[in-house]
Amino acid sequence: MKYLLLPFLLLFFSACSSLEVQSDYDDAYDLSKIKTYRVIHYVKRGENRLLNQRITNAIKEVLNAKGYKDVAKNEDLLFVYHYATKEQVDIRTDYHLMGFAHYDYEQSVGATTKSYEYTEDSIIIDVLDPQSEKLLFRAAGTLELEHKKTLEEKRAHVLKIIQKLLEDFPARDEALKKAS
Repeated sequence: MKYLLLPFLLLFFSACSSLEVQSDYDDAYDLSKIKTYRVIHYVKRGENRLLNQRITNAIKEVLNAKGYKDVAKNEDLLFVYHYATKEQVDIRTDYHLMGFAHYDYEQSVGATTKSYEYTEDSIIIDVLDPQSEKLLFRAAGTLELEHKKTLEEKRAHVLKIIQKLLEDFPARDEALKKAS
């Protein structure tokens, strides 16, 4: 019995912190000529600058692994990201029957309402052609914020999110194969 329960528990716990990703791209744009990129973020007042740096570093790590090179100027692509954090409340009501429903016995309904407060993060990564400022790729994700304690856990968590967001962005060798 416990072996049957384990897959359901794993599915339940993985769903609690899952990242919902939506991406779209311009398939007419020729990525085979692309070699370099630059990551930029316009800081808003009150943003966590440490988180900004982790996101920037994670984007660079993922793109470098895909065969692209980070440059300070004259880039082929611009990666611009935005994120927002919002407090959410999930309210659920459970209804249950009390008593017996047999002939002349009465039945009543009870209700228990519970609320769950959590932090939801949204992140968007836009990929632009720097000359035309045309949007070439967009990935957007929403997830429930997981509080990590150590710096390494925080870095690994952000990297995992960025890898998922840029999963559909082609690696450099894939773009070259598609063009030929």
